[in-house]
Amino acid sequence: MDATFDRFWQVNVEATENLVEVARQAGIRRFIYVSTANCFTPGPLENPGTEEGGFMPWLVRSHYAYTKFAAQLTVLNEYRNTGFPALVVAPTFLIGPRDTKPSSGRMILYVHGRRLVFYTRGGKSFADVEKVARAVVNALERGRLGEVYLLAGSNMPYLDFFRIIAEVEGRSKIYVRIPDFFMTAAAGVLTFLGNVLGRKFEFDIMNKRLLSLDNYFCHKKAMQELGYEPTVIREAVGKSIDWFKQNGML
Repeated sequence: MDATFDRFWQVNVEATENLVEVARQAGIRRFIYVSTANCFTPGPLENPGTEEGGFMPWLVRSHYAYTKFAAQLTVLNEYRNTGFPALVVAPTFLIGPRDTKPSSGRMILYVHGRRLVFYTRGGKSFADVEKVARAVVNALERGRLGEVYLLAGSNMPYLDFFRIIAEVEGRSKIYVRIPDFFMTAAAGVLTFLGNVLGRKFEFDIMNKRLLSLDNYFCHKKAMQELGYEPTVIREAVGKSIDWFKQNGML
């Protein structure tokens, strides 16, 4: 494995193993591991993915997804093998304030203030980060040990999400869909160059496949057992835009 993978492994897997051991020694009553929905198989809008869907094998090429999955297995195996008091929550694509990097908020920054917006097929489950945070806190007292809970949000295609950003911004846009064959060709070229140059580009064949998925998930289990509240996507987008403006990022 390359050095980049090693860093992901150290942060996501080895650090989790260390935290489990420290928590065990401290006699904690409940350990909450925050995983990711990338550890599960999504579904279409009419049949979104659930906690029963396994890890998609082709995502082993994603350093982030694979190491998060390995860390999740570490935690769940500790429960099964030793009774370690743990459960797992797995958020989808987070939208909201305090996105300092920015991470998922880059999608909002891309659309905001832009007249011409390019988009692809596929979509995501967009979740209000504040409601996800409350569900994580609720998990400290609620939920069943050894279980996994998807903290999914509003399932929608990218085009619909971009239109909501435009509505919140109060500015009309022109939307142009990027043909799938063009995305595939571009991803293939960047993957080839990455292999030749010994570096990994942010956009490659694996990321293109992930980007084009109907990446939708169900939050029913978390609502029933953790008191998780459904995302109102316009509110989440509005809070995100306000925070970006207050912090000079828009």
